[in-house]
Order: sequence, then C-alpha cells, then structure tokens
Amino acid sequence: MSDIDTRLFRHFVTVAEQQHFGRAALRLGISPPTLTHQIKKLESQLGVKLLKRKGNTKVVITEAGQRFLTGAREALRQFEEAAAIARYAERGELGHLQVGFMLSVLGAGQLPRWIGAFQQAHPAIDITMRKLSPAAQITAIARNELDAGFTRAPHKYPPGVRGFEIYRQRLALALPRKHPLAQRRVISPALLAREAFVSFPPELDVGLFGFTEAIARIDKFVPRVVKRQHDFSAVLAYVAAGYGIAVVPELLTKTMNVPNVVFRNITAHPMPRTSIAFVYGTAASPSARLLIRHMQRHALRNAGGGAFRPPIGRARQKGAPRLVLSRA
Repeated sequence: MSDIDTRLFRHFVTVAEQQHFGRAALRLGISPPTLTHQIKKLESQLGVKLLKRKGNTKVVITEAGQRFLTGAREALRQFEEAAAIARYAERGELGHLQVGFMLSVLGAGQLPRWIGAFQQAHPAIDITMRKLSPAAQITAIARNELDAGFTRAPHKYPPGVRGFEIYRQRLALALPRKHPLAQRRVISPALLAREAFVSFPPELDVGLFGFTEAIARIDKFVPRVVKRQHDFSAVLAYVAAGYGIAVVPELLTKTMNVPNVVFRNITAHPMPRTSIAFVYGTAASPSARLLIRHMQRHALRNAGGGAFRPPIGRARQKGAPRLVLSRA
C-alpha cells in the first residue's frame, strides 16, 4: 500500500465516522475541498460509489461504502501495527537475545534481578538463557553465537569481545561434612597446603585462572589437584564423595545444597575474591545494545573493560515477557 493509498483510506474512514465533510476535514487538518477531491480519487480508483452527499456537507455511506469501511479500518490497523513493529525493531525493542550465564550467578537472586528489570522495560525482546562455562561464553560471543553473557571476569578480552565487572564476591571452601576442617567456622589458607583439591580447569586463553590457584598463591603453596571439572555440580559431587575440598564462589554456597557437603568461609588478608562480568560482542545488535546500556547501570566503579554507551530507546511495547532457559 503506497503512502497516498494510506491517506485515502484514513480520509474515507474519517468521513464515514463523522458523516460530515466539514467535521472530517477539521479532524484531518485539511480543507473540505481537498477532502472532497481525495474521496473522489479513491472512488475513481475503486470504481464504486462510497458516499452520497446529503446537502452541502453531510454524507450517507452507500452499501458498498459500508463493506469497504470494514476492510479499510482493518487495513489501517495492520499498517499501523506493521509500522510500530518496524520502529520497535529499529530501536532494538523487538527481537531475540541469546544470553549465557554461570550457575553461581543465580546465587542471591542476581540474575533474576538483572534480567528481570530488563524484561519489564523491554517485554517484546525474547531472551533465551544458556548455562555455559566462562570460556564457552566468551568463545560463543566472539563467534557471534551468543549476544552477551554473565561470567567470571577475564584478565583479557579476545578480539570482538568486551565487558565490565558488575559484581564481586568472596571465595569459600566446600568440604566433605566429616572432614576435620569442617569443624571450623573459618579456615586459613595456611591449613590447606596438604589438602587434596577438586578444582576447575584453568582457562588460560582468556586469562581465567582457577579459584584453587588463587587461594594457594596467598600462602605460596602448590595445590594438589586430584580432579578437575568444568561444572560446579560435578565438582561438588566429587567433594561429597570425599575426593577432596574445593574453592568455590560465595554465591554458590547460597544456591547449592549437596548432601555431605558443607561450606566454610576463608580468612585471609587480602580477602580472596572473584568478579562477575557482563560480556558482549562489539558487533552488537540493536536489542543487545539495549541490554548493554541496561547492565551499565550495574557496572562497578573503576572496573575495566571499556564498555561503550549506545543510545537507548524509550518506547515500550505491551506484552508478556518471555525468559527461556536452555541447557548447553
């Protein structure tokens, strides 16, 4: 439908509703002669009589006009809906995002708080959450297979990936319930030098070193790692089976309840911590730029990563937000 056709439809609907050329012209902001010319042009294009004059300005809708009125209203509704959808898409307020996350980010309600607020502001953006390891998230973002992610803050970002810290947390210990150190409320790294550890593989390609190594550096010992697993659940399963102890993010202690596993605080100066970063691709889509802008409100002060500040749209589209969780 061309722009002139859209105007003709709108002019006819307005005249039909007002049943008066003068009032219709006033509502449309044009002169009555111009409106008369537009209606005649529409009737000529259709080859039917839509309106009959009753006096100088009043009109009566013909049978053909009544039929056409229903279709004209629907056509205008569809056109306006399509135009609105196009505007939402242009601003990034309509689309789909693939977002990665670590299991520990779910702790203390962090991920629902971050993503929930974004969904309320932009309900027309569909989000699929994928549980991925830190290195897998960064690799997927670099390959444009993932829009963004919530992961451990790397020491360096590969080409095409940027990010900034949004949360810092302490490290804690996971121990078998009957382990001698489990009787203590807090544990010093000096007591761990001879312990067996269940740990996570160091992901050196993005500068993600293990939690265990971070604790070992405090007391300058080489940890004896007996098992390495990428998944937190697998690590804690080995701890429960008595293979050793594990260094885990504090948030994990609030979300994981594993039989035969207890969590204890670590006492050290400085206190060992790990950071959660929001990471994203530099070739971000309009919807991803909205999410980046939203997460910048949660960025920690003096956190690196060089996040950019894209423009953010203000309009919102009604509709129920959707959050889809998928395992990967």
